[in-house]
Amino acid sequence: MKVCLVIGHKESSPGACNESGLCEYKYNEHIVQSIAEKLENSKRIQCKVIYRKSYRKLPKKINALNSDLVISFHCNAYNKKISGSEVLYYHSSKKGKKFADLMMDSIVNVLKLPDRGSKAIDDEGKGGYLLKYTKAPCILIEPFFIDNNTDLERAMSKEYALLQAYVKFIKML
Repeated sequence: MKVCLVIGHKESSPGACNESGLCEYKYNEHIVQSIAEKLENSKRIQCKVIYRKSYRKLPKKINALNSDLVISFHCNAYNKKISGSEVLYYHSSKKGKKFADLMMDSIVNVLKLPDRGSKAIDDEGKGGYLLKYTKAPCILIEPFFIDNNTDLERAMSKEYALLQAYVKFIKML
């Protein structure tokens, strides 16, 4: 089983940030590297960490790896007040929906933030390009709102449990 772990955004375009200065890219780089380390000795699962250089070239880069699943790691942001977890998948992907639902359950069980659900995304939705053009089922996770201090504090205090949930999810595939 090959799993691509995509770090949302890049250092020069770090995504949403908290007023403390922590941004999606740095948070997720740490999480993704930790998942890869925990799975590096697995005989059954091969993880590939993907850094994004160009969003338009990202699906092609991922597709060249012939993976079985793609997980893109992000954090939500809106107005510093909205809270919750959600997982996105491409609207016509039955496997994507299945994986999104399973991942959603894992995240909500750990963080205990409002369940915003698994969301079907079309070409125009956020993440739609990646979700559509990867050959393998792809999910985009938004476990919490990084601009909401309460959400961020919860994610930081539950980081190890969340990391374990991600690893357990990947191992069950």
